[in-house]
Amino acid sequence: MLKIKKENKYKVLKPELFKANEMLLGKYELYKNSAFGDERYCFGKTFGTKTHIKYGSYNSFHIMFIPKTNTLNLHCSSYGGMCSFVFDEEELTKKHNKCDMECMQFIINFVKELIQEGIIEN
Repeated sequence: MLKIKKENKYKVLKPELFKANEMLLGKYELYKNSAFGDERYCFGKTFGTKTHIKYGSYNSFHIMFIPKTNTLNLHCSSYGGMCSFVFDEEELTKKHNKCDMECMQFIINFVKELIQEGIIEN
């Protein structure tokens, strides 16, 4: 069972797949982030309606591949980034609002796909 914590770190087994402006697994567009002084490759997604975004009640998740350490960091947030978003697969069996459910389902499927494709190690 996958558990998404405040800070999630995974060992990357196929670092050659992380390139700026390319699609990871053909569907997740990566961008280069040089704000840390070195090159890191990122992907992010926001969940919610226009109203959620307008009032800052949306959920989001971001990954960052760090070539120097060969790790992938994953972070989930809610309320426009003010709070961490922590959950596990069991939460998918419970009743949640649409925004939370879409976010949790996407992240669990995303992590499982990276594990199944041999890109990261749990």
